[in-house]
Amino acid sequence: MEPKLAALASMNDEAMEAPGKARNRWIRQSIGIAVSIACLIFVFHNVSLHDFLLALEHFDWVYLVVGVASLGFGYSMRIIRWAVMLRAAGGQVSNLGCAAPFLGSIALNNVLPLRAGDVVRALVFPAALGISRVTATASLLLERLVDLLTLLICLALGMTLDRTAVMPRWLHEIATMLSITGSIALLLIIFASPILARLLHAFSGRMAAGRLARLGPGVGVAGELAARISDMSRLRTLLVLFLLSMLVWSGELGLYVCLLGGMGFGLSASAGLILMSMATLATLVPSSPGYVGPFHLAAAAAVDMLGGSHAQAASLSILAHLSVWLPTTLAGVVAMLVSRRLFQNVRGISRAPQNQLQETVSVSEPHDHQ
Repeated sequence: MEPKLAALASMNDEAMEAPGKARNRWIRQSIGIAVSIACLIFVFHNVSLHDFLLALEHFDWVYLVVGVASLGFGYSMRIIRWAVMLRAAGGQVSNLGCAAPFLGSIALNNVLPLRAGDVVRALVFPAALGISRVTATASLLLERLVDLLTLLICLALGMTLDRTAVMPRWLHEIATMLSITGSIALLLIIFASPILARLLHAFSGRMAAGRLARLGPGVGVAGELAARISDMSRLRTLLVLFLLSMLVWSGELGLYVCLLGGMGFGLSASAGLILMSMATLATLVPSSPGYVGPFHLAAAAAVDMLGGSHAQAASLSILAHLSVWLPTTLAGVVAMLVSRRLFQNVRGISRAPQNQLQETVSVSEPHDHQ
């Protein structure tokens, strides 16, 4: 009878927790929507409809075509980079096979709250690829860390090289400090992951027979996660990932440089670095699905720093968001429709441990509009 009573007690606890979780989720989503609305009001409150449409009318749309093509190249490099990480951890995957789950997760991030696409890529899509959830989560963590560091470096570099931008000195100093700190932190994670993996595995084994046996599986998963990150951080793999990351962000940069060129600012790589970095880093701010609001505010602020008018800043923020959001969402939707096997393990996400879900959701990218 005791097991049955324990099971009933567990079910009762879950039933009591469910309303609280639903309420917390509703509060988070409401805050995100409020942030989006506030940002949009701040961007557009000083812009007349006539000036906004006039700025769009003077935009050279040929630049947009070239920019979206450059973005497509960048996302192709993203897919290859992810495949390289998975193969380094022992996954038998191809570049083409990784395209559908990667693009599908981007599309889900674009339309669902709380970066649900990241959760799906880490917990649902691995079954279709024949890899473990731990391997997928480790690749997502490393990918996000590398991209975050790259954006911070790009922001500091753009502010250093661009002589026309008018920006607070403290912003440049913070970007530089974060770049240095982030580089050190990433190096520590890379070089410490093998040691951490061994320690966690040993600790998990000792806990299995002790009073903390319930914590043993969680520590074991953390050890596996550290081990997979270690596999992906070998010197040869890191060099390949570094090269691919340069190509990833070169493609992304091409889009923002073209947008500035089409708006009449000229083709400036340093200005493009500032616009790309500020807009993409803003996707870390909680908001409504699709990063509406913070992305526009950051992009408009960047254009304002580069000497643009309020109308140019507002119109370019709209163009930049649509140029990233629309192609990646359409590509992801098509990929998921063509590869329906991706959701063959969709029930697994509801059975995944709650702490594992929380770890995955907290992997916040900049990007992935990402």
